Parts: sequence; C-alpha cells; structure tokens
Amino acid sequence: MADNDFTKAAIGFLSVVDDSAHGLFGGYLILNPAGRPVEFHCTSPVKPNRAQEILYGNTLKPYLYGEQIARTLIEKSKIMPRTVCFDQSCALCVRSLIEIPAILVENCKNGETTENIGEDRILWNGKQILSALPEYLEDIPTLRQVLKELVIEFDFMEPFERIRSAIREAQKGA
Repeated sequence: MADNDFTKAAIGFLSVVDDSAHGLFGGYLILNPAGRPVEFHCTSPVKPNRAQEILYGNTLKPYLYGEQIARTLIEKSKIMPRTVCFDQSCALCVRSLIEIPAILVENCKNGETTENIGEDRILWNGKQILSALPEYLEDIPTLRQVLKELVIEFDFMEPFERIRSAIREAQKGA
C-alpha cells in the first residue's frame, strides 16, 4: 500500500481519561493499517459544574464523553478514518452525530465464542469483542473490511493505552 492508501484505510481510537483533580481529557489517535500514528489530538480538561450534574442527571456522562469530547475531536481531525474505536460505551452516543462507524472494543469474557456473540459483534483474535450499536449494524461490514486491510497482528486495546500515556505526558508539560 502506498502512504496515501494507508491514510485512507486509517482507524481512529478515542478514549476519555477522568482525572479527579482536573476533569475529563479526551484523546484521539488515528493509526494507519500498520499501527503507526498519523494524527493525534487531545482536549483541554472538561469539568461539569454542579448545575450540569443536576440537570443532566444520568445523561451527563454520555453527553460529555460522546457529544462534547468525542464529537469535537473527530470534527477537528484532518484525516477521516474508516472507523472510530472506543473503549467506553458511553461515548458511542456520538455515532448519531458522525458519518463514520463507531465501534466499542472490549476484552473477551470467558466463554465468548464466534457462535454466541451475535451479529452486532466480532470476535477478534480470540481476545477482543468489537461491537456496533444495535441501531447501526451497517457499521459491521465496514469494520470487517478494515480488519482485512490490517498489515500487522493488531491488539485493539493497545492504542487506548497510548492515548492515556500521551494525555499523562501532556499533563506533566502543562
């Protein structure tokens, strides 16, 4: 694949770090199919005030993670990945606001096999479950194509650790 093809086949990874002292920090890492970074963004801290906590109730976390942080990071990136992977389900509410598939990545639980995971999920390398929201099952065929284009043995949880480490490093420098 040429470099431009690698960019077209990019995969996004988005995570939110909750720092009790400063608030929420979002990080968005876009990788090419070889697992190399092609773009990274992080947010300034986002901290809800008491009125927001009261008024939003249990919808506050999805609002902050998905609508406020994830949407902002995805919209400001220069590269549009084929799919965006999340490690927090509450951020998936952003899917209704973006044009690209949104996938939740989770480690397998004991007993999960290809026969019992359902049509909205993919068992990846026997280690991770990649799932779409039930109302966006059309994201799964795109994800399957992305998986075919990977050129390395890929651990879908590892990029989230890169994001958390980069955010911690940015906090040290601030």
